[in-house]
Amino acid sequence: MKSSNATDVLLQKARDAANAQNIGEAIKQANVAVRVDPSRPDVWRLLGSLQFRQGAHDKASEAFRNALRANPGDNGLYHDLGVVLKLEGRIGEAEAMLRESLRRNPAFAGSAISLGDLLRNAGRQADAEQVYRDAMARSPADFGPLREFTNLMIEIGRAADAAALIQGFMERNGQTVDALEALSVCLQVLDRLDDALNITGATIEQLPPKGLDIRLASYTSISGRIARLDHRERARALILANIDESLPADNRARWLANDLNALRRLSFLCPYYAIEDRLLMRIFTAIGDITAARTPRLVAGRHEPGKKLRVGFVSHNFSEHPIGHLLSPFFEQHGDTGADLYLYALHLNSHDPDDYAGRIRATTPYYRDCRRMSAAQLAGQIRADNVSILIDLDGYLGGGMPETFAMRPAPVQIHWLQHLAGMPAPYIDYTIVDRVLVRDDERNNGNGPLIRLPDAFQCGDRIALPKALPKRADHGLPEKGVVFCAFGNWLKIDEAVFSCWLDILGQTPDSVLWLSDGPSAASRDLLRARLSERSLAPERLIFAPRLPGKAAHLDRHRCADVFLDTFAFSAATTTTDALWAGLPVLTCPGSTAQSRLSESLMRAVGFTDTIVATKKDYVTTALRLAKHNVEVVKLKMKLQKLLPDSHLYDSGRMVAQFRELYAEVWRRHTKGAAPEHFDVAM
Repeated sequence: MKSSNATDVLLQKARDAANAQNIGEAIKQANVAVRVDPSRPDVWRLLGSLQFRQGAHDKASEAFRNALRANPGDNGLYHDLGVVLKLEGRIGEAEAMLRESLRRNPAFAGSAISLGDLLRNAGRQADAEQVYRDAMARSPADFGPLREFTNLMIEIGRAADAAALIQGFMERNGQTVDALEALSVCLQVLDRLDDALNITGATIEQLPPKGLDIRLASYTSISGRIARLDHRERARALILANIDESLPADNRARWLANDLNALRRLSFLCPYYAIEDRLLMRIFTAIGDITAARTPRLVAGRHEPGKKLRVGFVSHNFSEHPIGHLLSPFFEQHGDTGADLYLYALHLNSHDPDDYAGRIRATTPYYRDCRRMSAAQLAGQIRADNVSILIDLDGYLGGGMPETFAMRPAPVQIHWLQHLAGMPAPYIDYTIVDRVLVRDDERNNGNGPLIRLPDAFQCGDRIALPKALPKRADHGLPEKGVVFCAFGNWLKIDEAVFSCWLDILGQTPDSVLWLSDGPSAASRDLLRARLSERSLAPERLIFAPRLPGKAAHLDRHRCADVFLDTFAFSAATTTTDALWAGLPVLTCPGSTAQSRLSESLMRAVGFTDTIVATKKDYVTTALRLAKHNVEVVKLKMKLQKLLPDSHLYDSGRMVAQFRELYAEVWRRHTKGAAPEHFDVAM
């Protein structure tokens, strides 16, 4: 009796500590309880759940096995053990446990969802579909299995069928926020973005988010993609209001309870919404902690002393994509680093008119087509290749495989090009940035160790352009007057920059604004309506369609007079393109790394004439250039003189910087030194 009472007291202490998010203390109390009474399954189960929360999956699985030995009839334990085994990478055992859980209690939707998820990740879509359909038939009023089935259908290109199923569910069971949001996701995939925004916006009004959840991520995404400037400020306010709720600065243990999918989407979106880097780093840190906790580790490959370093790059974008454009010349000269180049391609764009995929493939005999590999298979391939330094080019963007990096297949792992203030994670040793993006006093905002390059964070390609200038008429532009252009992603257009653009148009009657094309006619009409509100002709807003090749896109820049940069998220590849085409870029850097991309690139060219300090200066400079064409001509002539010797388009110089970078990170690794900030000198 005394033993039972003592165990109950210890269990309560463990639960109290867990409720206070003190998982370490909770595990300590649960371990004492196990020693006092190892026969009680509830003690083992609590210990296993706490170890699961801490990411100690091997210990959690052993605790759940002990609980099952004490109570083999507990169906929930089969499920819990199956989930942990899946995270350990023990897929066959996990499937057996989850199927046993379902056999014992077919009505338990949680086991069906976990089993379906396991099968999907293993590439067994047909088996997963059957599991979901069986669960939906058994529990027709439970939306959980249908939600997961919807995700599967989207993956296999059946979003319209998924939307129809959700609508049928709501007709039978009534509308719920979960069902409406799942329908919104389907509509986004089907490019019915206005309908999707109406649904998600309505659920946000009905039930405001209480944290950084997937609805908030969807709302933020759609608002930006279709330039709904009226929704953007609300989305930003909601993000700021919910960061402390999801990621309290004084309780990092709570970060592990967040929705990983929502955080990954928000890590991509927040820079477009001017979220300060110190807050953005909290999101990255949480993603890193959650991913590491859910991913089994490998033993990293070993570099053989005396042999060349092997450097691997992993990307979803080794084809028609800015990554493919920027890194083709870098990879072509990578041999000058003295390291062997290994490339791991996760995807190839079917639309690749300039054959960037072929160009990149030709740069190394160690090109790996990894399109059908799971995260674990990719990690195994990298480990088998004995890669010394592994560089991630995708981060948490779509198509990226952070789970592979969390498995630690290489001794040194680095992030480059996507998250340019830092990518703090247990499996990322360094992030490559430059001195403009992250200043001296900004390196310790939770960024993780940073390697700062002496020039810009990227290099551009030297693409030959036709000798004859393009004709404006061929691009739907007026022959006379000033052409301002901004060919960036529509997510970068917010109220602050669009209001400035309208001010510029309002004071230069003969000017037009030339933007990249938007997602729909409705979106274009919304922006044109803003001109009408200012009594400006909507026809002065002109949209540039996608062109089939890179050279044609670069060439049309020469029809414009000035490139107008965005504020919160500055242009990067588009600024690199504009400068190479000889087009002056007007930029106003801000307080975040993403707001300084153009400044970094322009300084690497040596062209600083049109870097301004304030939004007021931005407008007055644009107006001055519009009224003094001679000044524009002089700026273009100056830019053309700078380009041949520019550091920005010197891939050989970038390769030399990486030679120094590789040597330094490997020197530190072999000495056993912890990663820390350093600058590459040239």
